[in-house]
Formats: sequence, C-alpha cells, structure tokens
Amino acid sequence: MYFYIIIIFLITYLLCSINPAIEICKRKTGEDIRKLGSGNAGTANAMRVLGKVLGSVVIILDILKVFLSYFIISWVTKLFGYTTDMTTFKTVFILATIIGHCFPIYYKFVGGKGVVVGMTLIMILDTKIFIICLISALIIMAVTRTIAKGTIAGTILYFIIALVMGYDYIWAVVIATAIVIFKHRASIQRILAKQEEKF
Repeated sequence: MYFYIIIIFLITYLLCSINPAIEICKRKTGEDIRKLGSGNAGTANAMRVLGKVLGSVVIILDILKVFLSYFIISWVTKLFGYTTDMTTFKTVFILATIIGHCFPIYYKFVGGKGVVVGMTLIMILDTKIFIICLISALIIMAVTRTIAKGTIAGTILYFIIALVMGYDYIWAVVIATAIVIFKHRASIQRILAKQEEKF
C-alpha cells in the first residue's frame, strides 16, 4: 500500500513539476519568466510576457499535464488493484499535483500559483462544482477587473463547498487551498493596499 502511494505521488509530482511558462519563455526569450513581469511562473504572467497566443499554450499544457498524470496513475491504480480505494487516490492526486506545480523540483522549488492546475483538479474530480467555481471566479473577475480576486474567491469557494459537503479527502483540499493562498500572498497584500493591477 505504501509503495503504491509513493509511486502515484512521484509520478504526479514529477509530471506536474514541469512548468510550460518557464520552458516556453526560456526558449523564446532566453529569460526566466520568474524574473519578468510579476515574477510568477503562471498563466497571467505568461499572458503579459509571452502574449495571448503563447499564454494560451501555457494554459493548455498546464491542463494537459494534470490530465496526463490522472490517466497514468489511474492505470497504475488498476495495476496495483486499489481501484476501490478512491479516497487515497484522490488525496495523493490532489497533493502531488499542487505541490508539484507550486514547488517543482526542476526549478529550485519555485513554480506557479496553482490556479489552473487546481481548477483542472476540480474539473476531473467534480465537474459540477468546477462549473460553479469557474463561473463565480469569472463573475468576480469581470466585476472587479482583477484576476487575483477572482482566482482567490474561486479557491475559497471550492474549499467551503468541500467542507460543507464533507468530502472524504477534505484534508487534502485544506492543504492544497493553504498552498494556493500562500502562493497568492503578494497579490493579497496588493489587494488590501488597493494596488493590485487591473486588466
């Protein structure tokens, strides 16, 4: 059982540690995207630094790496015969995905903020809740014209829903939410100081 947990964690962590924003920026400009724009290796900064086309490519690749991880570890789960233990599967999948993206081993543990991969996780695990969180985040973004407010609100909304519904993998959601909020700490400080950039 422990070997199985380690295997699916490592597969997901190593795949989700690959950061398209860093790789594409390095190949296009020769620069580290973490030293450009807002300094974040994520979608919003990729859009600013690389443009809408390559920024969209970053989003697609971030989504695909989560799906690829899911399909691979689903196969591994069947191989080990743990198909009925979905709580462990979901818990490890959530944690490895968020930790891998936010603290990637390939880039000295400095990665993105976890929004796109987090939303992809929700989409895979609960499509209906994903739609609710996505629409809520988009509405807040449109009203406030601030990306960070929408993403933070969507993250907190999912946490509240998971808590109210009593998900059996709730502690993984708690840790993942804490990581995403922690990665947004600079944005939160700017929001409180009314200095967050609008689009």
